[in-house]
Amino acid sequence: MSRQHKILIVDDNPTNLVILEAMLSDDYQLRMATSGEEALAVVSDFSPDLILLDIMMPGIDGYETCHRIRITPSLAHTKIIMISSKSRVEERLQGYEAGADDYVAKPFEREELLAKIQVYLRLQSIEEADRLKSDVITLLSHETRTPLNTIIAPVQMLREESDLDPAVRSELLDMVHQSALRLQDLFEQVLTLSKMKSGAWDFELAPVHVPDMVRSAISKVAPQADERGVQIAEELPSDRIVRLDPEQMRKVFTTILDNAIRFSPVGGRVMVECRAEDKHCCVTVADEGNGIDPELLPYRFNVFAHTDLNAHSKGLGLSLAIAYQIVLAHSGTIEVESHQGAGTTFTVRLPVMTPVHGDC
Repeated sequence: MSRQHKILIVDDNPTNLVILEAMLSDDYQLRMATSGEEALAVVSDFSPDLILLDIMMPGIDGYETCHRIRITPSLAHTKIIMISSKSRVEERLQGYEAGADDYVAKPFEREELLAKIQVYLRLQSIEEADRLKSDVITLLSHETRTPLNTIIAPVQMLREESDLDPAVRSELLDMVHQSALRLQDLFEQVLTLSKMKSGAWDFELAPVHVPDMVRSAISKVAPQADERGVQIAEELPSDRIVRLDPEQMRKVFTTILDNAIRFSPVGGRVMVECRAEDKHCCVTVADEGNGIDPELLPYRFNVFAHTDLNAHSKGLGLSLAIAYQIVLAHSGTIEVESHQGAGTTFTVRLPVMTPVHGDC
């Protein structure tokens, strides 16, 4: 399963929504909104690659909606095509001034609209790849400095000091080895994230018992939890089955649990729950840590979005960014709620593809 491009359709006319859904649902992942307010409420979580935006709507119109979307940092590069019966030059110019990339007049020609969508999605992918290259260079220049220093200095000592005490020599070699492993893991994560953000990533879907998968992830992080004296409590009903890639989704839950344990106080507790929620299977992981800095919270799943790369310790930012991309590729959502001094809760929602026993 390759990642589908995501399109948000914003129009207050139900007939237009039905027509556009029929045109696009086979090839793209869609989300609908019937007002500018609704579009602004869902756009950040949905993270569309492209938005088809009507102008004349109740409440805030398409121009204002477009402007607000465009000034949101995480959506600055999302492509926006306005579709409206307003077709005069000054109306088109107003759309471009608001931040629209293109303009299609109603009634639109099906083939023209499909062609424009394909063009702008290709352009978005190219721009995303260019941004990723620049971001990766910045990240690597920062993240590789410390492990390289802990390789170069010990190796220099090993070369220059031929009569080193065996215990000291062993310690230096351990430092070199650990730093080399850290660099290897960093490069592997960067390559993985690059593939996923460019869409060059395939998933092998299978019916998976979600509670068993979560328990497997808990087992993997159990030694770390024991070392910190952190208790992992679970409430995992026995009948939650969803079609997904088991290996990739296990990485998601392992990463979230690892994050919860790292930031839990010694002797604290991490609560893991699985439940049915509408047409989704929902897994939450809540810790009792100090919470996330409110300034960093909007960038929690984007290792490249925040200028302070010091906020990402030992590749954890990369791991969460990869987890985010994996969940998106499964047409799911991953959210984080945090209050300083009151802990953090991660929530993963996965759509039910194969209902079992009328539940997840």
